[in-house]
Amino acid sequence: MPSLQRQDEMFGDIAVRENLVTREKIERALVIQRCISGRTKVYMPLGSVLHKMGLLTEEQVDRVLALKNGILPEEAAAGEDAAVDNGPQYCDPNTCLNIAVSDDKLTVTIAPAGNNFVAPPIHDVKRLLAEREIVFGLISDQLLSAHLEKSPMPIDPFIVARGEPPVPGRPAEVRYYFDTDPMRIGTLLEDGTMDWKNRGDIPQVKEGDLLAEKEGGDPGRPGTNVYGLEVPPPRIKEPALKFTKGAGRSEDGQQIVAKCDGMPKLGIDGRIGVFKVLPIDGDIGVETGNIDFDGHIEVNGGVTSGYKVTGASLSVKEIQNARIELSEDLISDAGIYGSKVIVGGNLKASHLHNSTVEVLGDLVVQKEIFGCTIAINGRCLVESGKIIASTITAKKGVQVKDIGTQASKPSELTVGVDFKFQRDMELAEQQIEQLAESRAAAEAEVAQLRGRIDDLDAELGAVAQDQDGCMVQKRQLEAKLETPTIAASAEKRSLIEELIDDLGKKYDQLDEQVKRIMSQDDLVRAKMAALQHQIKEMEEQSDAAAEQMAVLEEAAKLDPGIPVVKASGMVYSKTSVVGPHKKIIIPNEMQNVRIAEYEEDPKQYAMKISSLR
Repeated sequence: MPSLQRQDEMFGDIAVRENLVTREKIERALVIQRCISGRTKVYMPLGSVLHKMGLLTEEQVDRVLALKNGILPEEAAAGEDAAVDNGPQYCDPNTCLNIAVSDDKLTVTIAPAGNNFVAPPIHDVKRLLAEREIVFGLISDQLLSAHLEKSPMPIDPFIVARGEPPVPGRPAEVRYYFDTDPMRIGTLLEDGTMDWKNRGDIPQVKEGDLLAEKEGGDPGRPGTNVYGLEVPPPRIKEPALKFTKGAGRSEDGQQIVAKCDGMPKLGIDGRIGVFKVLPIDGDIGVETGNIDFDGHIEVNGGVTSGYKVTGASLSVKEIQNARIELSEDLISDAGIYGSKVIVGGNLKASHLHNSTVEVLGDLVVQKEIFGCTIAINGRCLVESGKIIASTITAKKGVQVKDIGTQASKPSELTVGVDFKFQRDMELAEQQIEQLAESRAAAEAEVAQLRGRIDDLDAELGAVAQDQDGCMVQKRQLEAKLETPTIAASAEKRSLIEELIDDLGKKYDQLDEQVKRIMSQDDLVRAKMAALQHQIKEMEEQSDAAAEQMAVLEEAAKLDPGIPVVKASGMVYSKTSVVGPHKKIIIPNEMQNVRIAEYEEDPKQYAMKISSLR
């Protein structure tokens, strides 16, 4: 039997001859094989080494072994063909009949495979249906026989079984046990006017109080498909009972209860929370400092110049040159002046002057907006007041009495545009671009590292060849020592032994080079693996950002803007109204008008001014 080394040589020669791997890769594998043997004292066949290195598949290793053991390729191929041969195929005499089951598995039809077919006997049709386990909703033998007796058999599909469809249910409804809109600036009367004094009371709850629960609903009734299996009713999209801080869900998931004392709140995202109330008797200023409170802040006075308020919601008289950041609602009875305001809910104030405002809900102003830059994701309502010299973006449109004055700078009103959608899309696009740049840089570095690995492979192959040369020379010299001529001469034997010793030292030096090269190779491969992991993470982040963009686009379609401005009083000339696609500059003073963008033809838009009814 050939030695293990000879078997590996034969394996390598065949693998190279079959173009499965290069000679350089074989040399590297042999070096690694020797390292494994030296470290573990365990022999690993060359084929196993190549497989673990990812250079050969198991099938390729088996093929090389088969060739090495004398099995001809033709014989191996014949064996493979025999392994997948299922034997001769027999035709069912009833293959002329097509039996089709609908995608929902509630209907089965039969039809001939072509024209001018004589229908098979009823017992063959019933046998075929039974073989396909179609057992429910079958028509009567009388109806089936009447169809099969037609000659030729009708080409149109004929229903032979019909399942029972499920009965859809209906979702439950959510009942709230607190006023879900208590922060109104007034009460809308039947005649359309606003009672600004009737604000209502701020609701209060105690820990354990019931805040909301699901009521009613019908789960529906399951059906049965033609296989006799139960078909569940369509999944009902149950209303979500979502909660945030200060609230929690009951064990059965049907109720939301208060987890602390405070003010209940239904957020614009549908989450129910309970916020603690921070009462401040007086102004937010020198005595209080900046306020950061995770709850509702009730201020009897105002917010003075230079101070910052951060919290859930705020009720205050006046805000002067301050910065306000709230996750929920803001009410300012006496107005907001020269301030920076970000509100995650609704904002209601008597005046807005020279301020920059961002509102995710609705903006309600009693008297006047002057000199402001405002972005609103809901409605802008100034039904009894004026908008003067301001730039306003309102997704759900603007309702106002007067726009501008004869002497003021004209206002620009952008309606029907979702500023948050645009901002979020821009951020997602920027993130995708940055990830693409980072990924390209990482991929370029990986390519360089692959080149470095190839260089190390070539260097390792050269060293391996030198090692093999040393071993061959050493074996040849060791064989000479056994010859009678050399054995009889002490001088010649000493010289050869010295040469053998030199070859051993050279081999050890080469072995150190192998270790150094492999150590460098390990470092390069580890760095490349880390980069590839980073690339994968960046791809996942990019996919997540793209998915987020798709979700944003879908949400924008489901919740479109309203590109309408309604002015019950005067609109002064040079006022700009901008929609998602069109813009108009009011040429002259107008009164009691509705300005709206509409679609004349597909993707053809126009601005229309009409009388406000």
